[in-house]
Amino acid sequence: MPTTRLQRLLPLSGALFAAVLTAGLVLTMGEPDNNASKAELFSYWHDHHGVQLISCLILVPYGAVLLIAFSAEVRRAIRSGEAGEAIYSPIAFAGGILAAAGLLVTGSLGAAVATAAHNSDSNATYTLAQLQSFDWLPWMVGFALMLLASGIGGIRTNALPKPLAIIAVVLGVAFLTPVGYFALFALPLWMLATSIALYRAQRTGSRIVPRPAPQPA
Repeated sequence: MPTTRLQRLLPLSGALFAAVLTAGLVLTMGEPDNNASKAELFSYWHDHHGVQLISCLILVPYGAVLLIAFSAEVRRAIRSGEAGEAIYSPIAFAGGILAAAGLLVTGSLGAAVATAAHNSDSNATYTLAQLQSFDWLPWMVGFALMLLASGIGGIRTNALPKPLAIIAVVLGVAFLTPVGYFALFALPLWMLATSIALYRAQRTGSRIVPRPAPQPA
């Protein structure tokens, strides 16, 4: 079946997401954690109101859309090499959707904190900031699922270059551990490299040779 221009460009959504995520991490650098005092939290969010709104209301929505698009492309690439019933491709796609939903929750809470601080409500700022400091759970689990399924599925179906598939597994495991926050800073590099690999494979017409389905005894 011939592909449309949009389908041919879909792999590049990962590279765009990497750029958006990097921009968001840079803009929110220095954000205090939940152990900071009420005065420190209010001061930061009041002083960074505009930057936080840009990150939460512009970058996050675009990032969520790009992440779902990239997850769909990963699902397609892995599914084309899965023999028999699909296993890894739907998990990778579901993980991407969960991570995107988690990012939207992060954006919503961040915008609420910034607005409360802008309105000089220190109590609301502190309460919302406490909630916002634990908004990482949905997207951490989502990224872990997407990466683990992409890595294992990429190895089993040859949908991804083996080094990228192995890195995906390592990052996926890391997202389920206390070092998951630091894995977030490595994620844009993996997304960029994987996006380019999928785009090149599509441009060159590389075909995935699926592993044969196991035969019943």
